Amino acid sequence: MAEADMVAAIETTEGAYGTSRLIVVSFAVGSILLALGLGYIISWSLIEPVKKIETRLSQIAAGDFAQRVAVANRDELGVLAANVNQTSDQLGRLYQEVQARTAELARSVGELEALGEVSKAVNSTLDLDTVLKTIVAKAVQLSETDAGTIYVFSSTRQQFRPRANFGMSDELIAAVSHQTIGLADMGIGDAPGRCMPVQFPDLSEETSSFRVRKTIVEAGYRGILIVPLLRPNKIVGALVVRRHKPGAFHEQVVHLLETFAAQSVLAIQNAKLFREIEEKGRELETASRHKSQFLANMSHELRTPLNSVLGFTELLVDGIYGELPDKAKTTVARVQANGRHLLGLINDVLDLSKIEAGQLTLAIEDYSVAQIVRSTVTAVEPLARAKGLELSTTVAENLPIGHGDERRLTQVLLNLAGNAVKFTEKGAVDILADAVDGHFEITVRDTGPGIASKDQALIFEEFQQVDNSSTRQKGGTGLGLAISKRIVEMHGGTIDVESVIGSGSTFRLKVPIRVNEDVRAA
Repeated sequence: MAEADMVAAIETTEGAYGTSRLIVVSFAVGSILLALGLGYIISWSLIEPVKKIETRLSQIAAGDFAQRVAVANRDELGVLAANVNQTSDQLGRLYQEVQARTAELARSVGELEALGEVSKAVNSTLDLDTVLKTIVAKAVQLSETDAGTIYVFSSTRQQFRPRANFGMSDELIAAVSHQTIGLADMGIGDAPGRCMPVQFPDLSEETSSFRVRKTIVEAGYRGILIVPLLRPNKIVGALVVRRHKPGAFHEQVVHLLETFAAQSVLAIQNAKLFREIEEKGRELETASRHKSQFLANMSHELRTPLNSVLGFTELLVDGIYGELPDKAKTTVARVQANGRHLLGLINDVLDLSKIEAGQLTLAIEDYSVAQIVRSTVTAVEPLARAKGLELSTTVAENLPIGHGDERRLTQVLLNLAGNAVKFTEKGAVDILADAVDGHFEITVRDTGPGIASKDQALIFEEFQQVDNSSTRQKGGTGLGLAISKRIVEMHGGTIDVESVIGSGSTFRLKVPIRVNEDVRAA
């Protein structure tokens, strides 16, 4: 019995243990399942929003600012998602502003480049058609229109006429050109002070009396903008752009075309001034030619009777008509001196007129520099002796024979030496001649009053003399050095002066030993 009870107790204990173990195992499994469920729930509520935020940030980095993060969490992730959405909106607005600003800058750069090209065209050429075509092409391009015309206004006819076109067919250009367009027809105003840009957003609905409206509409254009070309108190023309689509023109476009209009006015004014300068130049050239011809004719007419007068005085001095009283001889001598002086002036004027008319020619032949110096000394020595001046010459030995116009070169040296003697009151005048590097170099040096540096270039110009009392007392026309300079240049040489006030002057001329045979005319 006892044994049976023990067995029963053991079985009861084992059953209870099995039940407990089952309960424990079930609890453990349930706990694990609960943990897994909670883990999944937590994972879904944390990781998914993070992934969405990560995806949105990638979209923002790629430039997509339109999408939003859909996170319903009210915890920190929800706050983070809201901040991401807010940042995305702000970045989107900033991006649009940057894009707009970039486009504006690009447009400004394009406008500046176009204005630079227009300015270059205005300043580099006086061909008005080329400049205006450049302006109207750039105006159409930058205003994003389809065609354009620059009209020039005739103040005498009170009409506009097209001068430059862009983007228009030949038929339309011909049709517009054949129509008379007055101030009222253009629509910009009837006086410079009242002129202003005017636009027609849709010509097909326009009821104004704009003269070419029908022609423009039939060509397919709807919107048109007209900007006047103005100068102070004057209408110069008009810049017109057209486009196929209707609509008002932006204020920025109007301002841009006003800039192009100003460039057009400048181009038209430059061309007008150039035409006036050309016309005045032709008039001056004609007047100068007539003056030179008149001087040449008058010099010739004066020289002929003057030579006769000098010839008759020579006969009187030589006693052909009997011995003259001493008083008469003195008078005749004065007549001769003044006659020769007048003849020299006439010859200078004649030479100048020939130079200006391009008719002064060189008689190219062989000559001796030594002989030119001797002839010059013979001519100026009496005056030098009378003034008590020392006149010396230094001519290098074995100088080569020159090839040029001996008479004209003698004229040059005589002018230089004559001036030196005339303006030197005491001291000396030296004439030196040498050959250096294929050129004859002839120097005339004096101890006269000298020439100020500011006057040294002036004295080689026509009708110019050093403006001081001592010089004016010597007389002269101021033509000698100008003619001498031209003669030397015709020989392919140079003439210059070195001088210091109070220390005298040194004139130096250089001419090629052998002048080119082709160099004969001025």
